[in-house]
Amino acid sequence: MPNLFGLKLIPVVLATVAFWLIGWLWYGVLFMDAWTKASGYSKADFDGANPSWMILGVLISFLSVVVIGKVLNWAKSVSLNSAIVHTLILWIGFGVTMALYGLAYSPAHSISLFLIDAGHLLVGWLVVAIILTVMDQKTS
Repeated sequence: MPNLFGLKLIPVVLATVAFWLIGWLWYGVLFMDAWTKASGYSKADFDGANPSWMILGVLISFLSVVVIGKVLNWAKSVSLNSAIVHTLILWIGFGVTMALYGLAYSPAHSISLFLIDAGHLLVGWLVVAIILTVMDQKTS
């Protein structure tokens, strides 16, 4: 199987798509109203928005997948249990702390916005770790 940055290509692509779709579902369906209210936006603010910015979301998802995959490789995380534990450590150390910047520096200081953003990273990163780990075992 072809590699990308030392990671198997197909699991990276599938994990990227999964993470992007989780973001779409998270912000576009499940928590759209709560997120727009907590962030101070309205649905009208997004009318006529340039959809080409969505490409950046795919790139962010891809970069997240590659970094999670590399960290799991460096940590020699071969079991699902260890992949989940290592990903939780990444989430606490980087996902939560980065989401806390919004809480600290946004004028709204919205706990709801923090929980939505941190929750998205938690669910998304865990799904990424599961896909990368399970598919790595099946394709070895």
